[in-house]
Amino acid sequence: MNLETLSKVRKLAGDTIIYGSSTILGRLLNWLLTPFYIRTLTQADFGVVVNIYSYIAIFLVLNTLGFETGYFRFADKGNSKKLKDSLTFGVFIVAVLFTLIASFFGQSFSNWMGIGTNGYQILMMAVLIVGLDSLNSIPFAEHRFNNKSLVYSFYRLMQVCITIVFNLFFLVLCPYLIKCGYNIPSWIFNEENRLFYVFFSNLIGSAVVFLCFLPNYFKGKLEIQKQLLLKVSKYSFPIVIVGLFGMVNQNLDKVLMPHLIKSSDPFKELAIYGANFKIGVLMALFTQSFRLAFEPFFFKEGKERASRELYAQVLKYFVIFGMLIFVGILLFMDVINIILTPEYYEGNRIIPLILLAQLFFGIYYSLSLWYKLTDKTYFGAIISAAGLGTNFICNLIFVPSMGYIGAAISVFLGFFIMVIMSYFTGQKYYKVPYPVGKILLYIISGIVVVYVASYLNPVNMMVRYLLKACIFIVYLAFIFFTEKDLRKYLNYGKS
Repeated sequence: MNLETLSKVRKLAGDTIIYGSSTILGRLLNWLLTPFYIRTLTQADFGVVVNIYSYIAIFLVLNTLGFETGYFRFADKGNSKKLKDSLTFGVFIVAVLFTLIASFFGQSFSNWMGIGTNGYQILMMAVLIVGLDSLNSIPFAEHRFNNKSLVYSFYRLMQVCITIVFNLFFLVLCPYLIKCGYNIPSWIFNEENRLFYVFFSNLIGSAVVFLCFLPNYFKGKLEIQKQLLLKVSKYSFPIVIVGLFGMVNQNLDKVLMPHLIKSSDPFKELAIYGANFKIGVLMALFTQSFRLAFEPFFFKEGKERASRELYAQVLKYFVIFGMLIFVGILLFMDVINIILTPEYYEGNRIIPLILLAQLFFGIYYSLSLWYKLTDKTYFGAIISAAGLGTNFICNLIFVPSMGYIGAAISVFLGFFIMVIMSYFTGQKYYKVPYPVGKILLYIISGIVVVYVASYLNPVNMMVRYLLKACIFIVYLAFIFFTEKDLRKYLNYGKS
């Protein structure tokens, strides 16, 4: 790997760390809501939270119209203001229509979901969260494109912190004051409707960020250009399909499980699945940080006709650090389990599959550069549809008989199929010399290390942790001595 490629990899790593620091801190704070919810909500109520947030994630992709990627593709110094105004107008129209449709059908849909007597209220909170977050997506994309990662990080963290503060107020402080004999008006807090405050707290966080961005739209004349909007829409439509299929792939299990599990209260099983799935977010933190830095990076490098070796090296390092996370989490699973309560421990069986599914989703995202740079985005829609179809069929087959284990298998297989299809199709249209052998070596060796370590559990806690730490160091040393470019990377700039 030459020095120019090395410096660009370091630049991407630096951006990933900056985005990652905010993403990891923000998602970590959000992640801490899981142990908070499982201790302040009933198991069935937490299952409803998992279920509705899956719908929010899916509809947020649909409502943003793929315009973040469209912004990166068409933004330049001359049209940034016009582009932002035009895209925001398009997102605003969709948000209004979505809210109106949801208002009309909301009661019927909440009954079908089986989320209780206050289901319509909760559902409308979720709809408003989707609308505000979709409007916030364009200003966030602008900050990413302009390399304002610190500004981006500030607003992301502010939104998370506001959400957490109001969760603490409604679910901890208000019940405590009532217990102490204080009279809390029912319009502030109703003990029988705790689920409402989970989503209301999120809505407040989204609304505050929206209000912070709002003044920027009134600086000068609003410039909405229909032709520009149509041009971006034509480019972004396949991206919407890709993003929608990808997000459905990640959340389909949590949407379908209440309807497929043969149980008197399927939301309880969904709660166990969702709580353990959240541990997989530790891998998702890394993949999301990488994605936030990678997309604007490869569009800029693509315009400069960057070496394809660069993309190959980026994927290799992504897998290396992803597998270190995989091995680290599974070796020290008993430590991470402190966020759960004993009734959730049984779901630990899904964690290896969820971690690998998140890793493969990141690999797919890295591989997807070929159809974005060649403007063949329809291939992304086809590949994502295949992954989604695999996931859907496997859920229908496995979940009724295997429960949430079947759901974990299904989501992994969906992303695995997408990686295989994207790699072989991409090599035909935009050949990149990915070091497939080394990538497979690091993945397989990491899985073997974890499997062997699972049989080494000394009774003495100190000995057990020391042994696991040694195993992790051995795996790290194996990568370090196998990967000479990694040594070059770590030493680059020291001389």
